[in-house]
Amino acid sequence: MTYDPPPQTSTGPYVGDPRSAPPYGVPPQQGGPNAPWGWPPPAPAHTPDPVDWTTEGFVAVVGTLFLAICGAVAGLLWDAAAPKLSFQALAASADATFKPQIGADAWFLLVTVLVGLVSSVAFCLVVRRPGPGAAVALAVGGLLGAFVADRVGFIAERHVALTGLRAIGFPSTGDIVTQVDFRVRALGVVAGWPLVALAVLGIFIGINALRGR
Repeated sequence: MTYDPPPQTSTGPYVGDPRSAPPYGVPPQQGGPNAPWGWPPPAPAHTPDPVDWTTEGFVAVVGTLFLAICGAVAGLLWDAAAPKLSFQALAASADATFKPQIGADAWFLLVTVLVGLVSSVAFCLVVRRPGPGAAVALAVGGLLGAFVADRVGFIAERHVALTGLRAIGFPSTGDIVTQVDFRVRALGVVAGWPLVALAVLGIFIGINALRGR
């Protein structure tokens, strides 16, 4: 009588054996050839920060200085274009003595908006793809440029104001000097420059977004 030999134990890979191929639809194993399928889980991919903060900081500093220099140019243009107070009318106590100061504020707004528009467009064209640094530069630099323009106009006309007061026999000190000084009276007009600068920035960002589609 013959006996069939007992079945031999399979020495091949079994289900779950790291040596076996992964089932259909299962991604390749992680963690080396001896690790079970899917273990350890894959580390999440590191997404780099899309903003280069070093470059953006440089853009913010350079842009702010650029707009401050443009503010000096705007101050000289404002001084040349704006109406001035008449010292003869002041000596005669005329009713319209201080009306030119209202016109000076209007001219300040006009000049700073135009200079802010041109300088902001030039700045954005140089930067090409403005980011957070450009936004800081245009907002802070625009406000700083407006104050620089006011100070430049004030300094340019300071000597004229003091000379005019002495010519009509008024003291060149005290409150009368403050009343006749060439400077911005309505402080709200200094906001025109940063507002138009940020509007230009928004237009450039919108154009870049449309191009990136």
